[in-house]
Amino acid sequence: MEPMRDPGLILDVPARRPLAQTPTPVHYLPRLSKMLGAQFYCKRDDLTGFGFGGNKIRKLEFLLSEATQQGADALVTCGSNQSNWCCMTAVAGAVLGLDVYLVLGGPVPQKDTGNIRLARLAGAKISHIDTADDSVLEKASLDLESSLKANGRRPYRIIMGGSTGLGSMGYVHALYEIMAFEKSANLSFSTVIHATGSAGTQAGLVAGSVLGGWGGQIIGMAVSRSAAAQEEKVRAVLVQMLSRKTIERAKVIVEDGFVGAGYRHNTEACAEALEIFSRVEGLFLDEVYTGKAAAGLIAYGRTGRFRADENVLFLHTGGTAQLFE
Repeated sequence: MEPMRDPGLILDVPARRPLAQTPTPVHYLPRLSKMLGAQFYCKRDDLTGFGFGGNKIRKLEFLLSEATQQGADALVTCGSNQSNWCCMTAVAGAVLGLDVYLVLGGPVPQKDTGNIRLARLAGAKISHIDTADDSVLEKASLDLESSLKANGRRPYRIIMGGSTGLGSMGYVHALYEIMAFEKSANLSFSTVIHATGSAGTQAGLVAGSVLGGWGGQIIGMAVSRSAAAQEEKVRAVLVQMLSRKTIERAKVIVEDGFVGAGYRHNTEACAEALEIFSRVEGLFLDEVYTGKAAAGLIAYGRTGRFRADENVLFLHTGGTAQLFE
């Protein structure tokens, strides 16, 4: 199914700009399954094959298609110092011949590490504001956009995380990939578990499940805020994507029991999840997103939330460059 032709969508969706290597593979996790007493699989969106991989390139394929159609010559966006989103925007923009301006939240690092190093290697022009307030960063990126326009440039500004209705179309496609895998493997997933932060990934998955008639549940493990606040963010993106009749069927499930002290604050459960996934399955996670999602998955398995014959899919959204901060 081509999501941009679905009558349930209210978006005018441009053809995506292919950058990622998709569909990404789905791997069975035999040792984790034995440990936790259910059938666990992992969709490897850390292997999207562009830059260091990760989920952000799926959003950028649609957003940058619109940017190039509009004749943009520069990209402007914002995020935290370790932002996977900003790093991937820097790389994708460079490949398409666009200047990239990043406004990063946090102190100026004494040494470039992790995603900052990768973004600078890709040629991004970086400024720092020592704040954790998203609204301050968005305002700064808006001011930067205005300044560039005043100097004759044609910038395309993207909100933090690319979590707009258009960007979230990347995960409508991802849900269709999951459905195609189920058909080819002759199995059905009862549940998809993933990290939810800026809300675009979850909104796209939920929209895809409604449009595609997928019957499982999608559980977003919150990484930074309460379940109520995160659900509100997801639904704010969904209203940009789906018709009123279609959105009535959208079920948004958020678990906030593994957030800890907030965004970028590691937890004992997250640290344990990183060790388990690396030592049991050879999969590296990060401390900001996938580690917290995996902590939730492990806790659900340990407390008997899944049957022994139940197929559960963990979505690895990437972000392992954070380990090198």
